Amino acid sequence: MELNRVSVTINGNEYILKSDYPEEHVIKLANYVDNVIKELMQSHKNLSQLQLFLLASLNIADELFMSKEENNAIKKELLSLKTELEEKNRRIKELEQELENTVNKLLETEEEFRQFLETFDQEK
Repeated sequence: MELNRVSVTINGNEYILKSDYPEEHVIKLANYVDNVIKELMQSHKNLSQLQLFLLASLNIADELFMSKEENNAIKKELLSLKTELEEKNRRIKELEQELENTVNKLLETEEEFRQFLETFDQEK
C-alpha cells in the first residue's frame, strides 16, 4: 500500500507526513495538535518549541489515557447491563412458562368444573 504524503502546519512550521490514513484524517490530527500547542502558548509564553511540543504530547497522552479509562468503565457497565438483561430475559421466559402452565391448569380446572356442573344438573 502506498503511503499518502500530506502537508500540514503545526505551530507555524510546515511538515510533510507520510501516512496510510486518508489525508483529511491526518489534517484533522495535525490541526488538533496545533490547537493544543496554541492553547499552551497562551499560558506558557516562555517555553521553547521543543518544550511546547513535549507538553502538548503529554497533555494529549493524558487525554488518551483518560479516554481509555472512561471507555473501559463504559465497557464494564455495558457488560454488567448485558448480564442483567440476560438474567431478566431468562426470568421472563420462566414467567412465560409459568403463565402458560397456570393457564393450562386453569383450563383443565374449568373443564373439570364444567363436567361437575353437568353431572350435578343431570342428577336433578
